[in-house]
Amino acid sequence: MIDLKKDFPIFENNPWIVFLDNAASTQKPKFVIDWVKEFLETWYANIHRWFYSLSDRSEHLYESSKEIVAKHIWWKSTEIAYTYNSTYAFNILAYSLLRSGFLKRWDKVLLSISEHHANLVPWLILKDYGIEIDYINITSDYDFDFEDFKKKYDDKVKIVSVTWVSNVTGTIFDLKKLGSMLRDDTIFAVDASQAVPNFPVNVNEIDCDVLIFTWHKVLAQTWIWVLWLNSELIKSLEPSFGWGGAIEYVKKDNFEFLESIEWFEAWTPNIVWAVSLLKGFEYIESIWGFEEVWKREHELTKYALNKFLELSDKIEIVGKKTLEWRLGVFSFVLKDWKIASIRLWEFLAQDNICIRAWWHCAHPFMESLSYRWTSRMSLYFYNDFSDIDRFFDVLKQYL
Repeated sequence: MIDLKKDFPIFENNPWIVFLDNAASTQKPKFVIDWVKEFLETWYANIHRWFYSLSDRSEHLYESSKEIVAKHIWWKSTEIAYTYNSTYAFNILAYSLLRSGFLKRWDKVLLSISEHHANLVPWLILKDYGIEIDYINITSDYDFDFEDFKKKYDDKVKIVSVTWVSNVTGTIFDLKKLGSMLRDDTIFAVDASQAVPNFPVNVNEIDCDVLIFTWHKVLAQTWIWVLWLNSELIKSLEPSFGWGGAIEYVKKDNFEFLESIEWFEAWTPNIVWAVSLLKGFEYIESIWGFEEVWKREHELTKYALNKFLELSDKIEIVGKKTLEWRLGVFSFVLKDWKIASIRLWEFLAQDNICIRAWWHCAHPFMESLSYRWTSRMSLYFYNDFSDIDRFFDVLKQYL
């Protein structure tokens, strides 16, 4: 397995750490860091309505970042907007649907019980406006319960909004099947925050209307998330924010928006972090693309899964016990309730093993599984077998 850690300064500066908290956020390659520094030192300026070279260069990089996103999700860059984070993106979407009259009192939004709070709380807020929220249950093997979906997918459902990959179990849900079951009058929104970082994504294959994902989980900076909407939806929605950019005109008593995805970028955009996004994608391409990322992660996931199964008498995996339809995200609990889990987290941290704990911003899902907490280790392509070995060596010392 090729050593990719050499491309990431965090590991040179902290050679003792084993970083296994990648589902929360990923480390940044030197290629991205250096480009951000060079951009700030050499080309930075605000974009739009420019006549000077610095702004021209900044605009080019900003638009190039959208073009490379579009290439990797197999759609058009003119339908991509940037927001602060996925929670913000879902809030924009939810309120825009309400303001546009697409959602009305007694309509229903159908989620899955496995949602991260980012794709849950923005919809729950709409309950104040008479919108009903319902949930697709999960099977004993952590997949969507499609029989339960059929029962709940009635004429009242206007929105189906689900995650592609669970940040708790690592399950890859069958969105192609789900998308094929939806009526034409249903908006299909997808939280791809755990999908885009790990495998090739094509919005045409799942036939969704909205795709939202983060880029700080894929080598770039925080506070830049991608909101993709198809062109028909853009035309039918009213923006949920007012601002001075994508405007046809503003008068003292009214205004008119342009028909543009820029409706949803109600601020001076995060130009610097858009450059980091562009360079993050370019780095992925330099190591042979997301096909290679997926292949490498699959090898790591197989290795880690076998290690977990060897400890099945002491540890319970909260997720699939097979390689099919899963990522290298492993939530687990200790079977011996007398062993304090918080001590485990402290024990691992003292040995520089970086994992995550507690609810993983998925309270309803955890409650449905009857867990108060789990430990979670999550892999990314720059990890290697030695990281997994060290994690299990320290874990066994505690057990």
